[in-house]
Amino acid sequence: MLVAEACDEFLIHCRVAKTLSPHSLRAYAIDLAEFRAFAGPECHVDACDRALLRGYLGHLLDVRGLMESSVKRRVACLKAMFRWLEREEVLAVSPFHRLDLVIRLPRRLPRALPADDLRRLLATAAADNSGHRGLAAQVTVELLFTTGMRVGELASATVSALDLIGGTLRILGKGSRERTVFLVDQDIRTLLAAWLRRREGVAHDTDALMVTPSGRPATTAWLRGMVKATAAQAGLNAITPHRLRHSAATQLLEAGVDIRFVQRLLGHHSIATTQLYTAVRDTALKAAVCAADIKGRVRGRG
Repeated sequence: MLVAEACDEFLIHCRVAKTLSPHSLRAYAIDLAEFRAFAGPECHVDACDRALLRGYLGHLLDVRGLMESSVKRRVACLKAMFRWLEREEVLAVSPFHRLDLVIRLPRRLPRALPADDLRRLLATAAADNSGHRGLAAQVTVELLFTTGMRVGELASATVSALDLIGGTLRILGKGSRERTVFLVDQDIRTLLAAWLRRREGVAHDTDALMVTPSGRPATTAWLRGMVKATAAQAGLNAITPHRLRHSAATQLLEAGVDIRFVQRLLGHHSIATTQLYTAVRDTALKAAVCAADIKGRVRGRG
């Protein structure tokens, strides 16, 4: 079997058997296309050996200049495909079997927004919500921050999964794992009620919670655009949906919420991911202690 054929069939398997989300399928297709181009149109899967895989890794890092996180994602996707080929008995054994191919990621702490920036962003979103786009932008910003959900999860959220009375929204996260986020603030529930009335006028053939002015389901790119436009109006730079998610986690931990609850709320598979936010708190604490300079105060410097 050619590598190109294997990639196509694996993507069909991911869509039909694994029922991956459209977002995950797009990411898989991009990752596999990179390997197909590297291996060449005539390469067979049984010709993919350790030397080819190591060469591909070097190509991603040295030629393409990709970040370690992007390389790790591409390699993980490729490993999943070869594992599937092994289960389908197309290959006797995956070339990844016992292959020492560890990609170490640099430690990057999540970047949460300062409280003042959050207030400016939320106030700006609420100031211009008369039209469809303005109201959609406010709903997007407030839901991403108050629930900590991913932008892809918001894009796939449905009206039928929303319970305004109970204050809950069921969403589908990574790995098709369903979880519930909570709308504990009466203001956000009132905002969503207004949004539902607005979307009813344009959305006729979709259950998607977030829709464009033409009534089509909102894409992740459209929602990111809502956040970016609102941030620009607030005079803020580099504001992304994921920074709002980071901000939600940081605010919850600083409010004393148990880290295991935050893990469940954010849909982290491993608590080690959630623990990165405790490092952010420690960093902030260190900065505060340094600024206080208690030794200097005792010596009369403060």
